[in-house]
Formats: sequence, structure tokens, C-alpha cells
Amino acid sequence: MDNKTDYQTAFDFMLEGDHEVVVFGVLKRLNVRPWHEHYQDLVQEGRLEFVDAYQKYPDQRDDEKQMLSYIYQSVKWRLLDKLRRSTRVSTPIFFGGVETLTNLFFDDEALADVETKLIFNNVLAVLNEKEQLLIRGLYLEGKTMSQLSEDLKVSRKTLYVWRNQIKTKIKPIWGNTLDG
Repeated sequence: MDNKTDYQTAFDFMLEGDHEVVVFGVLKRLNVRPWHEHYQDLVQEGRLEFVDAYQKYPDQRDDEKQMLSYIYQSVKWRLLDKLRRSTRVSTPIFFGGVETLTNLFFDDEALADVETKLIFNNVLAVLNEKEQLLIRGLYLEGKTMSQLSEDLKVSRKTLYVWRNQIKTKIKPIWGNTLDG
């Protein structure tokens, strides 16, 4: 079979019966509802992964239940990865109304901006060493709280306490914008 036929077969299988429900089941499991900002995009990503996963498991096609289980897992991982990436880039770090430090740190043009460097240095100046490690780990190195918890040999709960301390300490720098 050629590649085009493989895709068509996989797509036909997805539309057959209630197989497409796998995609919607994953979205529901990930708590992504139809009013989510990227819901339709995630549905399409899920469908594409369904087709890709179907092609990855040609030996499992005799056992439909097992194959759908593999496909479900594959769709879940892909959508979860998409959600994590979009959340990491678009979610405000601590506060809803403030431009995220993440965007400032990962944008080379913004880093070149003197004002951005001054703000970053002002933030770091009011933080103690452990809080600086948290900021650097999360936003310069892109690590998760779990990864930092492991690296720093402290609990995630402790990291969240540090994060709240950071919020309190940098409030004078950001002003009233932290409340919104």
C-alpha cells in the first residue's frame, strides 16, 4: 500500500463506528471543554494523531480494543504535550495582568532591551538565593516544578511557598498590576 492509501485507511477507520470518540474522550479526560480557546485546534491535532497512531500499530489491527487503547494513549500524550507547550508560553507566571516573565526571558530581542534587563535585575535583587534558583529554573531553563523539586531536593509544596514569597517581594516593583 502506498502512503496515501495508508492515510485514507486510517482516516476511514477513525470515522468508522464510534472510533472518533477516542479523540473527544481524551479531550474530556484532559479537562478541555468545547469553550476552551484552542478546542477545535486540539480536536484536529487529536484526529491527526489518531491517524498517525493507527499507522504505527499495523500488527495490532486484529485486536481492535487493544489498538484503540494504544491510539487513545498516543492521542493523550500528543494533546497533553500541546497543552503543556501552549500553557508554558501563554500563561502568566504569577499574575493575570502582568506580561509574563517567560516571554521576556525567551525573547532575544526583549533580553537585548535595557529596560527588560533592569526589571529582571530589580526582581532578582529583592529575592534570596533559593527564590532566584526557582525563577532561573522555571523561566530561564524552562523546568517544571517537579523537575526543580528533584534538582533542589525540596518538595513541590516548598517551591509553591517560595513562589508566593516571590510574589509578595516583587509586588512593589510591579505596582498594582499584580492584583488583576
